[in-house]
Amino acid sequence: MALNTIAAGRAWLYSHNIGRNAQAGMGFSNPVGVALAANGIAYVANRSGEQNPSSRISKVNYVEQEFITEFGRTGPAYGGGGSHHFTWLTGVVIDSQENVYTSDEWKSQISAFDSEGNLLSVWGEKGSGDGQLDGPAGIVLDADENLWVVDSNNDRVKKFSKDGTLLGGFGESGEADGQFNKPYGICLDGSGNIYVADWGNDRVQKFAPDGAFLMTFGHGGKGAGALNHPTGVCVDGDGDVYVVDWLNERVVIYDEDSKPITYLYGDAVEVSKWGEIGLNSNPDMVKRRNQVQDQVEQQRKFRLPTGCAFDVANNRLVICDTQRGRLQVYIKDHSYQDPQFNL
Repeated sequence: MALNTIAAGRAWLYSHNIGRNAQAGMGFSNPVGVALAANGIAYVANRSGEQNPSSRISKVNYVEQEFITEFGRTGPAYGGGGSHHFTWLTGVVIDSQENVYTSDEWKSQISAFDSEGNLLSVWGEKGSGDGQLDGPAGIVLDADENLWVVDSNNDRVKKFSKDGTLLGGFGESGEADGQFNKPYGICLDGSGNIYVADWGNDRVQKFAPDGAFLMTFGHGGKGAGALNHPTGVCVDGDGDVYVVDWLNERVVIYDEDSKPITYLYGDAVEVSKWGEIGLNSNPDMVKRRNQVQDQVEQQRKFRLPTGCAFDVANNRLVICDTQRGRLQVYIKDHSYQDPQFNL
């Protein structure tokens, strides 16, 4: 069974998956966002709710499949009531000091932690005013370490300093260029251009660093490059754009000119290291899995994937396979050559 996706002189080689569905420890609970640090470290945003309080940040080595720690489940419950720090955790990003910034859609707040999970600050006020937020989703830091926040319910993107001082922004409600309908994910490329997953408009929009509209990736409906409520977006060092096509349960890969190149549907044919631990401790789970028809084919596919991130230094693509409680990892070969078939 081929685990390589080859197109346009490039190849995406499936590497492995990490995770399982779990409310704590060696597993994830609806992972929706991931931020990548050096040496294989990843911070994973687990999304849950007040009635099932497993919203947390998991710190893992996703290359070695090692659990390191988790944080944010307990602690001060600022904003929005409740007894836990997070209610609907949505986005995660890290700065140059590996401090961790998170967005909570329900509480409309941004929280900052150090790399060990100690809370540093909390800011954000729900509303539609210039410096307010309503349903913040994706977040990203620019080269000056200013924080761009997708203000989803206000259909805009806002720029803040890391302490919450408003610096600017752009966007309004609508379907025209530069307008949004419940935007969600966000990323920057190496030139500082901004990409926003425009969830309700079934597209990704690209903007210059000053917020000027540049182009659109994808469209609603069917056919090549179509999107159905995209949630995540990231860009690699070659300018290829990865869009998590949420309801189509795939990742669409575009070149830098918005031409669709190929698609990833998931390739996790093996059970993860953490999953094996769970299976080995529960014989009934093994029996139940063996009753599933077409088990391997079902296991490999994404189920409502949400976020993604690209490690430019190591050419690794990491995709949040949300409903399956795992990350799927690919390695990009950007100068792929077909083998000689006469050997």
